[in-house]
Amino acid sequence: MTPGQYILVVDDDDDFREALSEVLSDAGYPVQRAENGEVALSKVAEEAPGIVLLDLKMPVLDGWGVMERMRGDPKSAAVPILILSAYGFEWEAELLGAQGYIPKSVGMDEILERVRKAAGSPPMRH
Repeated sequence: MTPGQYILVVDDDDDFREALSEVLSDAGYPVQRAENGEVALSKVAEEAPGIVLLDLKMPVLDGWGVMERMRGDPKSAAVPILILSAYGFEWEAELLGAQGYIPKSVGMDEILERVRKAAGSPPMRH
């Protein structure tokens, strides 16, 4: 992740989205949130994130649709996507272009560790 880029947390579960955003912010990562796929795509169109943490099962536009549209757009095709899901779609997610799959059941500390591995260290604060 390059300085200035943010992590986009996309999840329709308000409590989970807010809790994960807080954990990432406390670790030093700039974070933006989206409650469904349409909101996520509008944020990506405004400014590409450094990485997307994407739930699969959401109303309006699900994670599969978000991934398909991001991969089909040259501006977002290379943005890393980590799937965060309570359902076991690891193989399918990676086949469709996700860089990784994190089961929500692993807990916030493990999710943070996996994000660090994928995104690198948070940007330096001034």
